[in-house]
Amino acid sequence: MFVVKIGGSLLTDKNGYCAPNKEMVRQYARTIASAWDRLRGNLILVVGGGSYGNAVPIRYNLKDASLPWKDRDLSMMTVKMFEWLSLVTEIFREEGVPCYPFQPSGFVVTDDKHPVRFFVEPVQHVLDHGVVPLFSGDLVFDLKREFIIFSSDNIPELFVDRMPLQRVVMLTDVEGVLEYAEDGLERRVIPAVTKENYREVLLCTGPSRKQDITGGMKNKLEALLRLAEQGVEGVVTSGRDASALLPALFEEKPQGTVIRPWVKRGLVEDVDRVFGL
Repeated sequence: MFVVKIGGSLLTDKNGYCAPNKEMVRQYARTIASAWDRLRGNLILVVGGGSYGNAVPIRYNLKDASLPWKDRDLSMMTVKMFEWLSLVTEIFREEGVPCYPFQPSGFVVTDDKHPVRFFVEPVQHVLDHGVVPLFSGDLVFDLKREFIIFSSDNIPELFVDRMPLQRVVMLTDVEGVLEYAEDGLERRVIPAVTKENYREVLLCTGPSRKQDITGGMKNKLEALLRLAEQGVEGVVTSGRDASALLPALFEEKPQGTVIRPWVKRGLVEDVDRVFGL
């Protein structure tokens, strides 16, 4: 079982407002269609919100429930995100890849931003029928904060205890997790993140330079570290060319940054929790 997250900066104009790049969505649909025999029933797809997920909460003042917001606007994040998921579903269908869109606000409840209740059985049902479950970020209701913006980077964690995840791939607009050189300008890709070096690597990460309300590369890496702690390998690599998806999924040594599992799936080990880093 694989999870692929395609960054919103690849599929939309992230600095715009609800501005999809339909041609790039179509290229990814064709790439998945080319390997459909191998991926059918084994793929969960997550698309970043991009200019939907980052611009809509700003326009309707939904970034933080502690700030003034209007009842009439509460639905707008979910409405616009489903518009985005519907568009992706339509394009994939045209290219022969059946998808079923899921809205996180309908099945996820968080407590101080951490998921505590979620219902994933319908996702397995969709996979059993050879259809791709499709997700993005969303506004979800929170036991302590009224509501939060739940990042698409955190979607894969919902399935780690319920499904045999083998690898989670995050495709971005950079080549991987980057390390600043001494001059602060030139950067190199960090090839591997392990239990031994993850704290140092986290210091290299930060928010996106584009419109982003969910933490940029730092949030991605923290999410992948929590998965690595539970035995799931992660990959962060460039997805500017849609054909990069397949080697990122299937090659033993993919390009970009590999987040090595800390334990083997099924073994219980006393390891430090990554939450709160």
